Amino acid sequence: MKRKLIISIFLGLCFSYVSYGWAWSHKLISYVAVRNCTETTKAQLDRYLDVPLSEISLWMDIYRDYDWGGMDWSEAPDYIRGTTYWHMFSIDKNFKVMKESGRKDPNGNGFPYLVASIETLKNYKELPDSAVVINLKYLTHLMGDSHCPAHYYYETMPTDTKGNVGLDSRWGFENGKYNGKTDSYHGLFDRGPERVHPEFEQKLKPFAEHIDNLSVESRREIIKGSVEDWISESAERCWEIYEWGWKPGKEYNDSFYREHGDLIIYQIQVSAYRLAQVLNTIFDPEYKGI
Repeated sequence: MKRKLIISIFLGLCFSYVSYGWAWSHKLISYVAVRNCTETTKAQLDRYLDVPLSEISLWMDIYRDYDWGGMDWSEAPDYIRGTTYWHMFSIDKNFKVMKESGRKDPNGNGFPYLVASIETLKNYKELPDSAVVINLKYLTHLMGDSHCPAHYYYETMPTDTKGNVGLDSRWGFENGKYNGKTDSYHGLFDRGPERVHPEFEQKLKPFAEHIDNLSVESRREIIKGSVEDWISESAERCWEIYEWGWKPGKEYNDSFYREHGDLIIYQIQVSAYRLAQVLNTIFDPEYKGI
């Protein structure tokens, strides 16, 4: 499980994002995380990154969707094809993280790669700068995905026709509607933050400041335990989204977010504080916790 992600390729993909899965959430998580980093940790991030952490948080989504000169998917580089299924996390019937993939593809589980990025960064002083950057990109994105309500393969769900755990029509991308437009149940959560708080549209800083409001006591509880504990706890909490009366073809509107938006925002907060905990632990030798 302790695979090293010492990948020395630095891909300077500087695209503006349009609409990737969990997009605003990744930016919010990273921004709030940095707000909760120590000055020493911030200085180290500035040393390795020439852009804010929030600007690299979507990299794993962006490089999958970039037009690689018309390249056929089967010809895409290994770092594209090999990581495309890292974005989901496999959860067993007891809400424990599955070490193996919930998909037939052996890479279909982000947990070992999230852990590997953390383990790799613990030795950041011995790594080339490019390896530190690439692993920060993996860590930042996967910590966010590991807390998205729709990014879990639950073992208790039916398998799909290909034998993938927890994949049925709920995960389709054209099986429902939101305000009259085609959407998926998965998409309701990926695109949730800006729908919960439309007043912050394209305003990252005030949005992040608005949600960075949990008490010190709450944050201390949130960061207790291991990464595995965090994902298990989060997956158990998020199971309730499948008890909210979802069914294929159902139409949703803004009332969905008025009723359920708190979970989406809370998952962003939890992920942000946990990302800050990991970054502080790695980059600040004086850090003793909140």
